Amino acid sequence: MKLFERITICAALCVAPLSAAALTVETEAGGLRNAVPNPSEETSLTVTGSLDVTDFDFLREMTSLESLDLSGVTIAPYQGRKSETGQTSSPAGVLPYCALMSGNFSTLVLPAGLTEIADGALGNTRVRQLVIPSTVTRIATGAFSGMTALETITLPASVREIGNMVFKDCKALKTVVIEAPLTALPASSFQGCESLTSVKLPASLTSVGARAFAGCAALTSIDFPASLTSVGDEAFSHSGLTAADLSGCEGLNSVGDWAFANCGSLKVVAFPASASSLGVGAFFKDAAIDASLAQLLPEGTDTVADYLLYGTSVNPADIGDTSLETVGKYALSGLSAQKITLPATLKMLDDNAMERWTVEHIDATVLQEAPALGTSVWEGVDQPQVTLLVGVGQGDYYKELPQWQDFNIVALSGTDAPTIDNDAEANSGLTAAFDGTVLHLAASVDIRAAQLYDVSGRCFTIAQNFQSPTMQVDTAPYDARVFIVRVLLADGSTPVLKLVR
Repeated sequence: MKLFERITICAALCVAPLSAAALTVETEAGGLRNAVPNPSEETSLTVTGSLDVTDFDFLREMTSLESLDLSGVTIAPYQGRKSETGQTSSPAGVLPYCALMSGNFSTLVLPAGLTEIADGALGNTRVRQLVIPSTVTRIATGAFSGMTALETITLPASVREIGNMVFKDCKALKTVVIEAPLTALPASSFQGCESLTSVKLPASLTSVGARAFAGCAALTSIDFPASLTSVGDEAFSHSGLTAADLSGCEGLNSVGDWAFANCGSLKVVAFPASASSLGVGAFFKDAAIDASLAQLLPEGTDTVADYLLYGTSVNPADIGDTSLETVGKYALSGLSAQKITLPATLKMLDDNAMERWTVEHIDATVLQEAPALGTSVWEGVDQPQVTLLVGVGQGDYYKELPQWQDFNIVALSGTDAPTIDNDAEANSGLTAAFDGTVLHLAASVDIRAAQLYDVSGRCFTIAQNFQSPTMQVDTAPYDARVFIVRVLLADGSTPVLKLVR
């Protein structure tokens, strides 16, 4: 049975006289209907004694109620005929399934000894303020969903579990304090709470469920607890977040599909090294992100998921600083950089992976072979105007490869030594020295590769390096005494030095 589908709500609207006095009644379970003589006229009701499922059927008929005080009530168990909400049984101490759903009252005081609030119990009521008794341990699915007037809520420390959609579409909700030691925030917990500006999450939280804060347009900041290990699909999509700093969540290992998609104000993103998995479209159309590609991806990431950065303005100039093996479908669509160096680890560029790029120079010299390509990888790129620099002897190889052949391909020469840059050390912090036959290189940024020539321009080797500002090359196999060394650095520069072994 779908949630709430069996509830029957009286649609009659009766307007009580402004002078009507508050009514206080005492009743036993099942007797409330007999205790209220004029239910259609009452605007304020205080109940003491005990109630069961059938009494809540009656309360939903009192459509003129503006204030309902149940603080002196105990909820009795029920076993009997099917109620209007389809219930044939309900335990003691539990606010029943859909008990007060769609009630017109704006003021409500819950029973003081309540232990559980069942599915949809207060859904779509007009209550502005609500205090959850400190005896409540469980709040079920959709218990407060659609309470469009509710502005603040505190989940007391007694609560151990909450259900999906618990505050979904509470349009006026602004402030949430979670004192409960929850480990999981379920799916759609606060989805559609468009006025939400402040959320205090518990230090015990390990997971934020799918769509938990989706559509929370006013939520600009949130403190992620260090205990967090996963962020679910669409968890913060279409939210107002300006920063998603999860760098302190050292156990974080999973960020779901579209987790931060369509967050138009999101500028700052940070992850710990443990975050090995970023889902499909996690930052889809987040146009305000201010980061380079290597800064955004968790350290050691080998795959850019499909649509991950589609529609962003992330700078991919430092893609060569990554250890990427696969770039997914549309993953880096529309990005822009004057010059990029492809990483030596790159093996696959999937469909439309780099479409609509604005780039002047692509350095592929560290690649031993061209990565496999999906369809339309470079669609929308003015390829003849883009220089593709490839390794020694690889020019003809790339000129025969579909999708690569359309670039302005320039191959490194194996016969002409590069021009020596006498200011290389000053400009890049590059130092080089021989220890016997081993050449030691060090720079202020990561070294990607080193190309060794003799003075006549003969290329001995192109040695690759991986994410390190230091590098060693054994020159024992080469008969030269004087070497020309061209170094490819992570900042895109290619200083050249002349060294004597």
